[in-house]
Amino acid sequence: MTNTSTAREGLEAFMAVIACYEHRVGHACRAVANHVPALLTDLPQSPIILDNACGTGAVTDELLRALPSAKFYAADVVPPMVQVMKANVAASVTMQNSVVAVDIMDGQALQYQSNFFDVSVTNFGIFFFPDPILGAKEIYRTLKPGGFGVVTVWKDLGFKPLLWEVQKRVKPINPMAELLVMEAWSDGKLLEKTLKKGGFTTVELKEVTEGMWGVSTDDLKSVLLENFTALVSRNWSDEEKAKLPEVTAEVLKDMESEYCVQSGGRVGVLMTAWIAVCKK
Repeated sequence: MTNTSTAREGLEAFMAVIACYEHRVGHACRAVANHVPALLTDLPQSPIILDNACGTGAVTDELLRALPSAKFYAADVVPPMVQVMKANVAASVTMQNSVVAVDIMDGQALQYQSNFFDVSVTNFGIFFFPDPILGAKEIYRTLKPGGFGVVTVWKDLGFKPLLWEVQKRVKPINPMAELLVMEAWSDGKLLEKTLKKGGFTTVELKEVTEGMWGVSTDDLKSVLLENFTALVSRNWSDEEKAKLPEVTAEVLKDMESEYCVQSGGRVGVLMTAWIAVCKK
């Protein structure tokens, strides 16, 4: 299977669950973005920042808290995501004062001038690009000399053992889901190679651990079910899909003590990410 086809399938699955994105996985992506400001040094007083493959705008929201004088541009190829971010900006006076533009734009062909941004952040988006190297070249091109490119990918998806067990119980003859779009990036080597082919000479990788959370075990079951429905059952029969809620609850009950953690009144599974920081 080609990278183009797996990226397309991943993007289609992503769009299918856009309405519940923040509950499903967005909160985990947002938590990783919260680590980014501490990795940026010697920024100008009012840095110009690109939220690339912006989704609902979590990067802008998180970085704005740490860098209140920054000016943000945001771009995503998925129109509904852009619509959601525009609505989020419209609902926040702080974001209205800091976000210059939110546009539908392909990360492989950014419509910004060269040498424009002080920081460009692509948070869990590069693996959706049909040509990630082209995306990396655009990150490099649009950064000012001395600017920072920041790209995140998942190293370890803590829900995978639960996903596999659900799939085994519902449809054991089906090949185990391997999350092809993201799995190839899990060791960090492909990320480093891609960014260097994009023009960066040095890539520093930092590992951070966050969680995919529910406010209770029942809520975590809903979070997992939303993910499993998107990732596993797209090609299943309606009868097989109907089994998912019950089986997901059974698997969570059987495996919660082994794979789940509790923190701050929440219950979840740990997710480890790579944050790549590279300077132009």
